[in-house]
Amino acid sequence: MIVNKNVVQRLQRLLDQAVESGKECGCQLAVYENGELAADLCAGYTTPEGTQKVMPDTLFPVFSVGKGIFSTATHRLVEKGVLTYSARIGDLWQEFDCAVKESVLLWHILTHRGALFHTPEWQTYEELADWQTMCSRIAAMRPAWKPGTRCHYHPYTFAWLLGEPLSRADGRSLPQILKDEVIVPLKLEKEMYFGLDDDAAVRVAPVDASQVSSVDAVVRSVASPVIQRACIPSFNGIMSARAIARHYAALDAEVDGVLLLKPETVAHAAITRRAADDPVDPVDRWPRFGLGYVTHGFENDLSGLIGHGGAIGSEGLLDRRRHLALGFTKNKIDPNHPNHPLRDSIAMELGLPIRHW
Repeated sequence: MIVNKNVVQRLQRLLDQAVESGKECGCQLAVYENGELAADLCAGYTTPEGTQKVMPDTLFPVFSVGKGIFSTATHRLVEKGVLTYSARIGDLWQEFDCAVKESVLLWHILTHRGALFHTPEWQTYEELADWQTMCSRIAAMRPAWKPGTRCHYHPYTFAWLLGEPLSRADGRSLPQILKDEVIVPLKLEKEMYFGLDDDAAVRVAPVDASQVSSVDAVVRSVASPVIQRACIPSFNGIMSARAIARHYAALDAEVDGVLLLKPETVAHAAITRRAADDPVDPVDRWPRFGLGYVTHGFENDLSGLIGHGGAIGSEGLLDRRRHLALGFTKNKIDPNHPNHPLRDSIAMELGLPIRHW
């Protein structure tokens, strides 16, 4: 057993020290080992004022962490035969089939090779939250270069580029797909949201931007009730750390009788899709994509660890070699993102690679 009582105590101490030092406001850490919850920890406060403590069921905006969960729902539909990784997006979404996008395939979107990474202009949160408005703008876009040839992270457009084809192929709305394929099977109806309800909204720990002078407009948007109640899974997922960890645990072992994906599906999704001439990111992270998951594993074995990080430091991952699944949430923006000392300390305690994603 890796996550024993002593390890749990040391992990809690790391969280407490990060809050006491002022480096973090509030945070959660959950770890599953072999499908069983081994650590469910939290520290700090939901706001800088320190009036409300973070609890295990506190909800945090996790930004791009949602992409990994969204990808799992996609893989489940592929397993069911609803669509294939080689499906042409234009065959599923006729309005998209124009402006030199005819060659875009589903796997191009999952691996961030669609060349459609620029977010369409929007003026109000209502526009950004309007699914059909944003899909119409995406459908009219021209790719930055020939789709499929180069990797470039799609921070926001990933939601519409993947979600609209899924919905059209399946017949269900995207929120319903996410609920049916991931949230309900894992009994996470109260701890994982791609669209908040009124009851859940009061449990959200808002983003603490006290240490930065400016905030990206889309990151800032998650404070808006309009965006919080929408379903834009590339960036507006709101959930607990143990919900994230439970999702990744269920890719590796049965969690209360639920295994989300077949082992061969996970193995296929964990293969890094990278061309030799892909540009290398300065911190060597974004070219490392499998099918929807970042492959950030061990030396000579990138597929050994899969997951996804988020804009202000939250993350979810699965160490496939040691059967550890982790969820981590935080609400304080660090100007040094994607470098997070607390996350690095947790990694060292658990023997994980340092991740800058």
